[in-house]
Amino acid sequence: MASRAGSTGIDATLYRREGQWCTALVDVSLGTTAAQEAVDALPEKVRKILGSQQASEADILALTEVLVPAAGHASPVARFVAVNNGEVVLDEVISGLQVQTSDIDCGPFPNLVALARARGGQFPYLVAEASKDGGEVRLYHSSVKGSEESRGVTGDPEEAHHARKVPGRYDEPKNQSSTEEIWRRNAEDLAQQIDELARDHRVRLIVLAGDIKARELVASKLGAANKPITSILEQHTRTGGADQRAFAQAVQEKVDEVLGRDLQELSARVSNRSGNGRTDLALGFESVVAALQQAQVETVLVSEYQDDQTLIALNADPWLLSEEAEDHADLVIGSWPAPEVLLRATALTDASIRYVPAGVLPGGVGIAALLRWPQTAETSA
Repeated sequence: MASRAGSTGIDATLYRREGQWCTALVDVSLGTTAAQEAVDALPEKVRKILGSQQASEADILALTEVLVPAAGHASPVARFVAVNNGEVVLDEVISGLQVQTSDIDCGPFPNLVALARARGGQFPYLVAEASKDGGEVRLYHSSVKGSEESRGVTGDPEEAHHARKVPGRYDEPKNQSSTEEIWRRNAEDLAQQIDELARDHRVRLIVLAGDIKARELVASKLGAANKPITSILEQHTRTGGADQRAFAQAVQEKVDEVLGRDLQELSARVSNRSGNGRTDLALGFESVVAALQQAQVETVLVSEYQDDQTLIALNADPWLLSEEAEDHADLVIGSWPAPEVLLRATALTDASIRYVPAGVLPGGVGIAALLRWPQTAETSA
């Protein structure tokens, strides 16, 4: 998760780090005097809770230092922080999440359930704005406010000026050709930046806007793998009078389309695997646990969070056991709420997890799993 892999692939390296973990999910909303006072009191409140859980002084100091108000974010807004051996490994502001009671936790592995739920089906995407003299491309994640990385391309204004400086002669073939060559180079540079970011972060959407000629040039020079995921907005955003609010809304609509398609595809896959004697869908808590023990799960689907269940976490394969199991005693770390242990086992078996709304899973079950290969009669039992 440190790499924002999200619901399409959890970063298992977090669970492989040694030492104690401390996590905190807290409300950092502002807007009222009471809210401001609550945020101001957070560090001391969290310090006491961490102390009662035998957290180290280094972990307490690292975590409480980053519990600052989320200025610039509309309420409600939460902050999730994870610390390992005195190092802040995760620090994320989650807009739209209302936290009634702070969730503070210390243990041998991180409790990332709250963050995983908040991220939902999040994915990385790019927003590129092109102009004839350059452009900019920014990396975003669908459930996190603000860009994570930005790259710009700036053409040489002197070069463009000299190419067009002869009054009344711009339309002459030589001058026009020089100017168009500059535009072409700028478009190639921006397309290269887009391709690099898309490859490095495995983005699933590219939104391209800006000057009509420039965006057409950039789109034509994108790599073959990125053209199908590119959506062009008919907006010239690199002008002084551009409506940035309308642009942000248009980008969000494109993001929502991808999220909606994801959910439809998941629902269809579950429906296609239900019934008809197929055994590549595990239904129910016990079946999902058994499939995770076999590293058989492709995607865990959670509709109800199984908060009333507990599981045993192991420090090696098969990573988890039911409370009734008596084997693998030498691998036992301890017993925790099922959502934490399930999420950890999902990551450590290279599976993914999705938290889905009611109605996606058949038969009223609260948890299911799409499998990499069919269950055997023994596994099903």
